[in-house]
This record gives sequence, C-alpha cells and structure tokens, in this order.
Amino acid sequence: MNLGLPLRPGCDETHQVPLRLRVKEEDIKEEEYGHMIPWQDEEEKPIADIHCKTESDFTESLSSTYNETLQTTVEVKVKKEEYEQEHNDCPLESASEHPDGTQQKIHGQNDELNQQLNGRPYHCTVCRESVTVLRVKRCAMENEDIVHVLLNKPFHTFSYREKVSIKTTGRPLPKIQVTKPNGKTAAVNANWYAKYSWLTGTITNNRLYCWPCLLMGKSHTWSVNGFADIKNLDRATKRHDKCQDHVGAAIRLSLLGTMPIDEVVDEGVRLQIAQHNAKVPQNREVLKRLIDATAYLGMQELSFRGHDEGVDSDNRGNYRELAGVMARYDHVLAEHMQGSSIFTGMSKTIQNDLISAISSTIHQDITNDLDKAPFFSWQLDETTDISCHCQLSVMMRFVDDQGRIQARFMGFFDVSEGRDAQSLFQFVQAQLSSFNFVDKLVAQTYDGAAVMASDLNGLQAKVRELAPSATFVHCYAHRLNLVLSQGVRSIPQAKYFFVHLGGFTSFFSKSRKRVALLKDHGCARMHRSAPTRWNFTSRVVNTVASNYDKMVEIFDHFVDHPSMDDETIRLADGLRGKLEDFEFVFLLFTFEQLFSHTDVVFDILQHKSIDVSYCRLRIESLLRIVENLKLENTFVQIYQRAVAVDDPELIHRRKRRQGQSNPRQAYRRLYDSIHDSIITQITQRFQHLERLQFMELLNVDKFESFKSDFPTQSLLNLLETYGQFFDQDKLKIELLHFYRNPDINSSRKLCEAIGFMKSSGLDGAMPQLYKLMCLIATIGATSAGVEQTFSCLKRIKSYTRNTMGQERLKHLAIISIEKNILKSLQKNPAWYDQVTDIFATQTARRIDLLFK
Repeated sequence: MNLGLPLRPGCDETHQVPLRLRVKEEDIKEEEYGHMIPWQDEEEKPIADIHCKTESDFTESLSSTYNETLQTTVEVKVKKEEYEQEHNDCPLESASEHPDGTQQKIHGQNDELNQQLNGRPYHCTVCRESVTVLRVKRCAMENEDIVHVLLNKPFHTFSYREKVSIKTTGRPLPKIQVTKPNGKTAAVNANWYAKYSWLTGTITNNRLYCWPCLLMGKSHTWSVNGFADIKNLDRATKRHDKCQDHVGAAIRLSLLGTMPIDEVVDEGVRLQIAQHNAKVPQNREVLKRLIDATAYLGMQELSFRGHDEGVDSDNRGNYRELAGVMARYDHVLAEHMQGSSIFTGMSKTIQNDLISAISSTIHQDITNDLDKAPFFSWQLDETTDISCHCQLSVMMRFVDDQGRIQARFMGFFDVSEGRDAQSLFQFVQAQLSSFNFVDKLVAQTYDGAAVMASDLNGLQAKVRELAPSATFVHCYAHRLNLVLSQGVRSIPQAKYFFVHLGGFTSFFSKSRKRVALLKDHGCARMHRSAPTRWNFTSRVVNTVASNYDKMVEIFDHFVDHPSMDDETIRLADGLRGKLEDFEFVFLLFTFEQLFSHTDVVFDILQHKSIDVSYCRLRIESLLRIVENLKLENTFVQIYQRAVAVDDPELIHRRKRRQGQSNPRQAYRRLYDSIHDSIITQITQRFQHLERLQFMELLNVDKFESFKSDFPTQSLLNLLETYGQFFDQDKLKIELLHFYRNPDINSSRKLCEAIGFMKSSGLDGAMPQLYKLMCLIATIGATSAGVEQTFSCLKRIKSYTRNTMGQERLKHLAIISIEKNILKSLQKNPAWYDQVTDIFATQTARRIDLLFK
C-alpha cells in the first residue's frame, strides 16, 4: 500500500490519496462509515484522525469468507509538535528514504500511534491482524540485533510479510570494535556505511556483513562468517561490490515486495497453511485412539497381527479388531476408518512406529530420572529366546528424586554375534555410555559366569577400568543357589537322595491319571526341579515330607490296582521302597528343616528392590541359624521323627544291612557333615562381604554402640571406594547426630529411612547422610529383577510370534515391563502430543500431524 506521499514530522497539510482498504462485513454499519475501530474513552482518542469514505456502494453483497477490497480516500493530518511530544521513541521516516516502506509504516505504526493500545484486542485496518501482534513483532525487530537474528534464522524461513518488514526496516549501522592480532581494538569508521549502502554489521561478534547477501545472497564471507580484517577492508569492499553474486542479491532484494506475484503466492501459501492446520487437530485425535489401542495391546502382551488380515477374514488380528470395536462407539475413529484411503493406520509399519514412539516416551522418562540420580547401578543377564538368539537384559537401579528405590528395564539386546567379555564390553560402551556410567556407576551385578565375574578379563574387570567405583556384586540369589547345590553334592548320601527325589517329580508329570490321583488324596502339586533354582527342589522335599503318609497310600494304590500298566507298577513300587528306606526318610526330614530357613532368605533375595545391606544381614543370620541346627537336641528331633514312621521292620532292616550295632552315631555324623558343608559354602561364597563393611554405618542394631564408639573403620572403608562422592568431615558429623537422635533413626528398613528423610526435608539438612543411604540402596544385591524379565520375553516372543524383529521385541518388552510408568504418563494429556510428535517426525507421513 503506497500512499505516494512523504509522512515526515512537521507535515501540517492534508492530502487526499487513494487507499486500498479491506473491510469485514461485521465492521460496516448502515448509517456510519466513520471510524472503523471503537474507542473506549476520551483518553484513547487518536492523534491523527482517519476518516474513511467509500467511493463504492456499501450495499453490494459481501462474501462471508473473503473481505472485499474497496477504494477509499484518506485524510491524514499530523502535527509535528503533537507527534514529537508523545512518540519521540519511534519517529516516522520519509517514504523517499524507503520507497516500499510507506505501507509498512501506515500498516503497522500508524495504527499503534493512533490507537495507543493498552493490551486491548484492536485490529489493523489493513490486514485485520491484531495490532498487538504487529507491535510485538516490530519491537522484537527493533530491540534485537537483526543481523544476529538472521545469522541464526535464515531469511528464507520468514514469512512474506516479515521479509518485507525486515527490508523496510533497513540495515543496522552499529559501532563495530574489531580486535587486531596485536591485541589492540579498532573501530570501524562510520563513513564506510555512507560509502557502501550495503555494508552492515553486528556487535554480537563485531564483524561486518553485506546486507543484500545476508538476506538474498550466497557469499560465504559476507553472509555467514563475517568480515573483520580492518586493514584490508578497502580492497575487500571494492572487490565485493563488483561481485556477481552480490549484484544479483541486491537486485533480488530490490524487487522484494514490488512484484504482484509475490502477494499472490504468499496468499496461496497462507491459505494452504490454514487448510493444513485445520486438518491437524482432527488427525491428532484419530492418532490418539490408535495410540491407546497400541498401548493396551502392549501392556497386555497380546499379539497385534493376525494370520489373515484381509477384508473377508474372520480374524484380522487384535490391532484391527480392537480398532473396529472402538470405532463402534467413537465417531471420530469411525469416520476416519470409513473415509480415509491414504492413511488408515492399520499397517504393520504404522504399528511398529507407534510401538516405538510409546516406548521412546517411557525410555525418556527413565532417562530423566537417571539424570537426576546422583549415581546408579546396573544388572545384566542373558538368556536364549525361542529363535535361539541370545538376549541380554539390562536393568538400572537408582533412587529417584522422590526417595523411592527404582529398578528400571532398559530393553533386550541381541548379543548372539559375540558373547565373550570384550564383545559385551563394547556393547556396554555403545549402548550405555549416554548415561555417563564412568562417573555415576557405583555397582554392577551379574551372575557367576566367568565371562561376567572374572577379576582378570571378565566384563566387571573391564568396566572397572573405566569406572573405578563400579563395585562388582555377585548375585546373592545365585550364590545361595550354589551354596545349596554344591554343599549337598559333596556328600554321596545327599547326592543319591536328590537323584531319587527327582523320580517323584518325573512320575507325577507324565500322566494325567497320576496327577488326578494325587489331587484326590489332597496332596499338593508336585513341582518340577530346576538346577538353577534350588528352591524348586526344596518345594519337592516339602511336598513329600508333609504328605508322607498320603504318598505311601498313593503308591500302594498304583501297585495293587489291577488296571495299572507294568511301567507304572514298576515305578510306583520303586518309589514306595524309597519311602520305606530309613536313610531316605532321615535325609528327607533333615533337608525339610534346613530348607525351611534357606527358602525364606532365597525369597528375600529374589525381590528386586531389596538393598544389599539388608541381604547381607540376612545371610549372616542364616549362617548363625545353620550353626545352631547342629545342636544335639535338633538332631534328636529329626532322628525320632524318622524312627516314628509307621513301619516296624524299617529300623531292623537298616541295622542289618549296614552291620552296625549303633546306627544313630552314623546318622549323627551324616547330619553334621551336611551342615558343616553348608556353613563352609556360605563362608566361602559370601566372603566378599568384608568389602562392603561400610554398610555397618547404617546397621540399626548397632546404633546404640555407635553413640560412644564411632565406626571409624567402616567410614574409611566407604571413603576408600566412594570417597569422591562424600565430604568426610560433614558426613561424620551427620552420622553422629543420626545415631544420637531416636526420632530419625527408628526405621528398620533402609527404604523406609530414605522415604522419611525425603518427606521430612532432612535430605536437605543432612545431605551427606542422605547420599550415603541412596548409595547403599543403589547397590543391587541380586539380578533377580533381570531374570524376571525373561518370563516377559517368553510371553512376548512365543512359538507363534518367533519372527518378531529385535526392535519391536525391545519396545514391546519396555511397554509391558514398565507399564506402571505408561499408565502414569497416559493420565497427562500432553503425553499424547509427545507421542504424536515423535511418530510424525520418524519419517515422512501421508497424514498432517504437525502445525505449520
């Protein structure tokens, strides 16, 4: 909009000029064609009165969608004195200095000058945009270093109107101070700006630039890097002034805003963007339904795809069928599924992308918690899936910012190509280095495999070369399992006992009739034994011992029943003979008593949130219990219970077979050897506990003695490995106050103590003590949490889903195992936007999901 007249301060005359004005139908009244903008009170009257009189008839019909363009005349009267008094901060420049600037000044500035906005929603009389928006845009341009802005945001990324506004504003002429190689500074003479109309600069980096090249050109020196060689400025400016790229950029800049096609193209782009943005909300609502369907199937560990997903199929897969059920009650999804032909959201690729996007948000939530934690530990273990691929499961253990102990699953990783220590170490560096484990890893927990646990070339040794504080902890549950298995195998009689005990499991696992008979007699189900789970063997011992009389009746029934086959009679007769053997019965009752204590500890160690200090106390307690079982009165109880078995010939046959006059002494020696072997195994397997002596600092049972005798040696043991995390003097003072104050040291469990410290604000008053509690809680005592993920692996990658890709398996496992995080995220509506944004940016989509 070029008014064709200079608007300079001091102009005190009235001009009649043509003006193209856009008018909305609702702004036009039948009797009044005066001010198009209402004024609230007398103080807000305009400085320059603008009276609009139309030359066309306003009675013509106006489109409800587009504004008519009307020819008007405008009377503008501006007094210099009034203008300078109230608007000294933004004087109007003449139209002759900026040929294309008159439209911008009237369009943007005069509306503001005339209206004196106070945050009210007035609109520009030309473009109908909010004048507040225009003022914000212009102020941003005036207050910021525009050259610096253009260096960070290229000129071509601005809208058409913003480009014209930047051109109209013109080049800045800052005072540049350039530092010479000798360290002295030199200022750029202002005459250079007058000599070269294209020269500009920025005080941000004190460099000179070419204004046309910065906006429209390609010159790397004058539009990207900037020029700072004052000594050669004259020669460089002359050479650049004649550069072909510079001349072309200057021409393109001059033509900007003068070609009618630019406005047409800009209007077309604006309409296209408006149509695009109108579709985005509806499309995002459709995707929200698909996200819920994906999350539901993932959390329930259900398959997504069907064998036949054709239109005529009766079962098109859980994903399509669930979407169909949701569409019955949701018109948004129903309309999409019926009318969409470009993006249906049903393909396997879309399913994988949605699964990946949901998993990414869970992974990001875990990563954010890890970043806030002062330190963490990890637990790694591997297993083989249904496709014979070696899957490495990774879990992170830490204390979150709410004082809760967390063990978070990070995914399954295929390590089939290399299972040696070096390959696993390379995996750790590639996949886990983003968590800064070099500085924050305080413990690493594995099973007892040499490739993991070796002090020379094992994974734990290689990790400690990078992270010296990463103490290796052999899984306590694995150690206890080895204690029981290796302890009994060293004694021949005990070894033979467990070999024959396995026959009971085999007998009742191969026939439905046998299991039914066992159930009819009220006996518990016979569990299968497992070499890596000794507590499964203890369940068999408990079942046979607690149902001894019923087991004898069952085997008698099998032997005497006429319809039984020969193999069943033969096996039943052999197992009944073992139940009548005194040595078998004696060992059965002996191990029943021993396992009653070890099973309790084993179950505790299987809990993934138990801290290592509590496990250490339970192991020491178990050691004392086994030593007490060697007492004479305990042996007598077991022996008398075996003698009391209802078979009068049992003891007589046993004496005669052994040729001993006093079999009680022989069984006493056998009883002691079993317990001595267990004690020896516990002592050897858990001898590393001395390295964790610092955990005595938080031993509740010793707080009373620590009041007068501070555990200095335990503190030194802590500082030897984790000294970089603590202030020794401050920690000692906080511990002394902790020992002497029963109000804050009454919690028996470490997790309860951490929660109390956090809820009461003591984590800020005693930060070193709180950090010590978090450290001990972070050190994992067992890899049971990792092993629990193997069950999820078998459910997700089953026999019927054995072709599942590795990434899909990893993401589905994260959704299933960390479903509690997913459910909490779903409560926040912003989470759906986050998933949608991730999904939209994964690849080019055929559906509009992002606003322009």
